[in-house]
Amino acid sequence: MKIANHKLEGANWKPSPNHGGVITPEVIVIHYTGDNSLQGALSWLCNQVAKVSAHLVIAKTGQIWQLVPFNRRAWHAGKSEFDGRPDVNSFSIGIENVGLGDDWPEAQIRANIEVINALCGEYDIYALAGHDEVAIPLGRKSDPGPNYPWDRVLLETGFGYE
Repeated sequence: MKIANHKLEGANWKPSPNHGGVITPEVIVIHYTGDNSLQGALSWLCNQVAKVSAHLVIAKTGQIWQLVPFNRRAWHAGKSEFDGRPDVNSFSIGIENVGLGDDWPEAQIRANIEVINALCGEYDIYALAGHDEVAIPLGRKSDPGPNYPWDRVLLETGFGYE
């Protein structure tokens, strides 16, 4: 995977109106959508009334949709803080994964790993976090949930290893 002009080459493109401001990505935040419908997720995240968005949506099949360029502030983390810094949207890339967090198909896991590696190759990303780790107050959000394959993702992206 390759990134050009802040877009993931080969990803489907459906622009969301829900974004604003230029960012320098430093953190990737992993989410799940809360339902199993790709079309529902795309419709909601691209609906101006929703006032939410993400940079990417990854289907259970591994299909990737980009909604916001990586250098724009998407509205995925809400009231948030990471590493003592408030407003996580201002320095992070949000990846929404279609589903409830109960199962993670191989194609979806593989797409997460490949996307994370591509983003780290393009930007100075220093951390991966779950939405549950950045939402204020803690406990407000539970995604990506206890079944997200953190061990594998961290191993195959090189995070957590010196």
